[in-house]
Amino acid sequence: MSDTASPSDPLGVLDADTLRSVADALWQSELDVQAIPEEVRAALLSETNSPEAYGKRMQSFLRYLGEHPVEHTPSYEKTYEHLLPYCSRLSPQQAYAISMNLLGPPASVGYDMVPAKAGFEFPRDFGPKPRSAVGWHFFVGSCWDEDGAEYGVELMFFQAGIFPPPLAAGFGLTEDENQVVEVQLAVSKAGEGHWQADPVCLGGTSGLVSHTANPFSYSVGRNSMACQDADEFFPITVKAWGVDRGESPSRELSVDITFTEGKQYLFQGVDGCMPAVDGLGSLYYSIPNISLDPTSSTLTLAGRTVRLVRGQFWFDRQWGYISGVSRSKVMRALTFSKDPSPAGWDWFMAQFTGDRQVTVSATHASERAEYYEQTGPEHPGTMTVRVGGTYMDADRTQALTWGTLRVTDWIKAVSSPNPERYAVTDTWYPNRWEFEFDDVVPEDIRRVTMTPIVQVAQVGFFAAGAQYAEGAVILTDPDGTDIGRGFAESVAYADTRATVHRLAGLPDSQAHIDSLSHRTTPKTLAMLNIAYVLAHQAELAEVLGESVGLEFFTPPAS
Repeated sequence: MSDTASPSDPLGVLDADTLRSVADALWQSELDVQAIPEEVRAALLSETNSPEAYGKRMQSFLRYLGEHPVEHTPSYEKTYEHLLPYCSRLSPQQAYAISMNLLGPPASVGYDMVPAKAGFEFPRDFGPKPRSAVGWHFFVGSCWDEDGAEYGVELMFFQAGIFPPPLAAGFGLTEDENQVVEVQLAVSKAGEGHWQADPVCLGGTSGLVSHTANPFSYSVGRNSMACQDADEFFPITVKAWGVDRGESPSRELSVDITFTEGKQYLFQGVDGCMPAVDGLGSLYYSIPNISLDPTSSTLTLAGRTVRLVRGQFWFDRQWGYISGVSRSKVMRALTFSKDPSPAGWDWFMAQFTGDRQVTVSATHASERAEYYEQTGPEHPGTMTVRVGGTYMDADRTQALTWGTLRVTDWIKAVSSPNPERYAVTDTWYPNRWEFEFDDVVPEDIRRVTMTPIVQVAQVGFFAAGAQYAEGAVILTDPDGTDIGRGFAESVAYADTRATVHRLAGLPDSQAHIDSLSHRTTPKTLAMLNIAYVLAHQAELAEVLGESVGLEFFTPPAS
């Protein structure tokens, strides 16, 4: 990272990875400083956007956290002390990697809590929520070109508030300036391959992140989502460009798609709370069965642009936080009365013939630990999981459904969008999913198999370091008949702690990584918390009684 800028290199004060994100956000193969709008250059060179300012703010936050421990939660005081000397100068991505991975549950205090009633209003709730810890706008789906070639497309804008809003205001940041936003773009071509663009990761201080309320639009440089009419979501045009640097030569990919209409809103969980438990959880809605405009939708891959003639997409909008600290002492004590569950989840959407949809998920659990972080020569065996979610019929009626999932094939993650930044993990990921749903789902689609459209792992990385698999799948019934398309997502199967440390600017020695890992709850704290929970059963029952959406995470007895 340069300490000073020269007249010929005015942005030399910024680190190389930030400059790469700036170039990618502006769709420049090589950074052209003169082509950057003057107001953006001013923001990039502002004191607020400087590495020193990001470092000073993070150090202040670490000191604050150390001085304000939260009862009934594990202590991160040594972690904060350890991080301090590494945080004098930080890029937005380094601050993001630290904030998302290393600060622990106490760092979630101060963000907006998740209410037990979503109360969605549109177009208000199209836009980003800068007072939440995290949130995302997410389009995935299948599409076909004029020659009949099939593609899977993923586009996501993922936002994170680096500091709790009251603290950010104390630093002189606006709520938008407090954000780091990353762009996830990936494309698969049936029978060929899967490519993920090197993630764009920029701070709200960069001048490159903006949004409007009505009509809704959201931009990260030239990457954008833009509604065309006030008060309405459709039509909406999405544009994104990026470079997969995992191959030589690198491969450019882009999308320019106009979505014309979709099915009604699907409020996930209980009226959009998925879940809401003592302030934790998320607000979450989807729009299934989205159509594209064949007159104005294209996809470019490795220099070849194709016109898309049809497509079937899905939109997810979710914000809040799943992990963190609850409002009440008794819920915090309950949460930290045992070791934390493994991070990660599996999520699926299926769009069947006859305009019927199923979306289900399952969080990772300790009893399935033998299937996570597996890198050996032999793949794991069959994994059986209970999944829960929502079925929507052609008449738009919604109902809770449960099913049993069997993962019967696995594939290794051997690619990276930028191996110098995101190390190849060689981790085994699910690659074939066999579902059997309950009788809420019609009999002809009750048993379904998901198979990827490609023979390689559809894996990618978040800019904060986590790896995931996400890709288009074909839906077939027990007879092998094609009955639709979907997307399958597997998150946090790989141990990427070394990558996280590298992205955060920290030493990647195993000893250093282990010193900052919190994979267990101290036994003394667990015992004290168990005693506290036992002594406050009435309070716990009251808190749980006010919570909503837990039934989506509590499988019925077999």
